[in-house]
Amino acid sequence: MLNPDLIASFQKLCSQHERFLVISHVRPDGDAYGSTLGLALSLRAQGKDVQVTNADGLSPMFEFLPGSKDLTATAPIPPEADRLVISVDCADQKRLGPAFDQWKRQPDANIDHHVSNPGYAKVNLIDAESPATAQVLYDIITGLKWPLTAGVAANLYVGLMTDTGNFRFRQTTVRTFEVAARLVEAGADPTDLAQSCYQSFRPERLLLMKEVFNGIKFANRGRIASFYLTPEMYARSGAIPDETEGLIEYLQMVQTVEVAFMLEALPDGLTRGSMRSRGHVDVQKICQEFGGGGHRLAAGLRSKLPPAELESKLQELIAKQLPE
Repeated sequence: MLNPDLIASFQKLCSQHERFLVISHVRPDGDAYGSTLGLALSLRAQGKDVQVTNADGLSPMFEFLPGSKDLTATAPIPPEADRLVISVDCADQKRLGPAFDQWKRQPDANIDHHVSNPGYAKVNLIDAESPATAQVLYDIITGLKWPLTAGVAANLYVGLMTDTGNFRFRQTTVRTFEVAARLVEAGADPTDLAQSCYQSFRPERLLLMKEVFNGIKFANRGRIASFYLTPEMYARSGAIPDETEGLIEYLQMVQTVEVAFMLEALPDGLTRGSMRSRGHVDVQKICQEFGGGGHRLAAGLRSKLPPAELESKLQELIAKQLPE
């Protein structure tokens, strides 16, 4: 849980401003979108002027979220000096994107749940025990008695649902289900939101899945599984990068797999990596060796190493932590 003094500091900071900008990380996921929009809608319900942004803008996959039509790609021109900047669900300030870097500005507040977050803002509200930033925001919003409208609840529910893998991941607790229940009471529709998240894919995503399944590799007696996304896969399937969300989870469906990871070549020459662990291996520790971070069981990285070399190094580091 968050320190009450931190929440009080955040409340004081917000009470001194009428204009806000809420920003999240590059390649945003459900928790990033839900947390950004949930916080923005709660502030707007208080009469505040709120802008919402991230480096990539709005993904078509999340157009169903209340308030999403107002979300834009981060502009290189900085916001007004009196507009309070709040980052959400972003463990590293660099992941706020290149346009944000041009602002030469420290975020005023940072709300997150990643244990690797160093606390880069003026006020940092980080709860590493929480399974999602959406749950941290629920605690803040209800603690401060801010509006929890149906739109706010829907966004926070999506953040909570997606970052817990539909309430399956290890950090899902009794408290998580209590928060989910309160969000449903506030107007979040669990059936509609689940269908929008998991049963509304384009055919191109399934074609990309076929490409991925054809390229899956197993190593270390089936305890490591991986795949590599290439530009050619996108070209053949017609899929977009956003449609890779959740594909790594299919590797974890294999009984023997202790660690799953995916690699992707990015346009800037870097290789993006995403890792998941069943429990024995601390993938956050591995990703930190490449400047990445996240959680013990789910983490990510970006590396200048070519995919083949990075794949070999990751397998080596994973093997060191695997039980005999």
